[in-house]
Amino acid sequence: MTATSVQFRKHLTVTDGFVLYTTAVLGQSLIALPSITARHAGPWSIAIWATLAFLSYPMARVMAELGARYPSAGGVTAFIAKGLGAGVGQLTGVLYLMAMAVGAPSVALIFAEYLRELTGLAPQWDVPVAAAELAILIAVNLFDVTAIMRWQRWIFFACLVAVVATIGLALPHVSAARLTDVSGYAPAGIAASALIAFFAFVGWENAAFAGEEFTDPFTLVRSLRAAVGAVGALFVLLGIVVVGSLDRATIATSNASLSDLLRFSLGSAAAQAGALLAVVLIFLLMLTWTRSGGRLVVSLARDGLFPERLARIDPASSTPRAALLLLGGIWAVATTLYGVAGGHLETFIQLSSGNFLATYVLIFLAAWRLLRGRQLLGALIIASLAVLALVAASLPSLWYAAATSIAFGVVMLAKRLATRPARVAQKGP
Repeated sequence: MTATSVQFRKHLTVTDGFVLYTTAVLGQSLIALPSITARHAGPWSIAIWATLAFLSYPMARVMAELGARYPSAGGVTAFIAKGLGAGVGQLTGVLYLMAMAVGAPSVALIFAEYLRELTGLAPQWDVPVAAAELAILIAVNLFDVTAIMRWQRWIFFACLVAVVATIGLALPHVSAARLTDVSGYAPAGIAASALIAFFAFVGWENAAFAGEEFTDPFTLVRSLRAAVGAVGALFVLLGIVVVGSLDRATIATSNASLSDLLRFSLGSAAAQAGALLAVVLIFLLMLTWTRSGGRLVVSLARDGLFPERLARIDPASSTPRAALLLLGGIWAVATTLYGVAGGHLETFIQLSSGNFLATYVLIFLAAWRLLRGRQLLGALIIASLAVLALVAASLPSLWYAAATSIAFGVVMLAKRLATRPARVAQKGP
């Protein structure tokens, strides 16, 4: 059996599905975004979290159904290609990959901020630390997939218990006055925070990239309900305790939600525990993202967008090593650009969210063509209206998605024109 014919190992269970869903959605979102959205929208951010938590189930339900029906290492690209054509499927893969290109460095920079609080490193180390974390993530994903999943599962459940304990300690300190003080928050800031908060719920489609690795693809659907409930509850509760217990000065200057909450509840020493928890959670999230990114590159290589060698899977470890190395190179370029240009973290998050949102538009257009019958009609309607509302609120931030799409179109047209003489010659006179 050659390397190119090796398939991914089927080893994932319902519990693994829950872990993949929740780690893909939580991580930096759970740790930093409650503070960032509170900075822009104050108490309105709680309403945003609650609304997105409510809307996330129908969105996730549709994606899980599609992922189960069309299991592929390409995840969303497979069922979009089925519903809207191969070209649109490839565009989706590129949009998603470019979202990861800017999204992963932003998450790694949040990781560096927490590590700085834990170790006392100077701020100028943030970019090198972020680059080092991304390199380590690539290296870890080169090992046997079954062993990686086993360790990820148990560490994640331990972290989940710690997050719940942090929320429980902060709840008695919530002030009704802070929860109702909406002065100074402009509509533009509230709208911007909605797109930033949407980044927290990006990831329901992420588990679909592991579709080929479940013993039963419909495991995706079975593990969904518990994952959506847990994620929604955690975000709403964190929104309440951040807005209700932390003062505006803290929220304005810090993204370290968990550490700030523990410092407020138990004192400065406890903030170190919060920083350690954040570092581990972000690493677990990024482990899932790296896994998905590598499989996406494999799918794009299978479709001919990348060289064939990037589709190869190591038979011993069941890992796409060449694809992962390419992903690492993309992240290295993006992180370097961030460091040189001195970008803003929130800008990177918004650009990434814009691309993810564009893929969501394509996902639900495909869903309307592929999912027949009444069973999922309600979920389709709610999810589609939610995506349309987010698009309307986020138009200024969608330029990166538009630029990605235009660049993809230009490259595909150039390839088509370059191969046209050969096609004409084959047809003959």
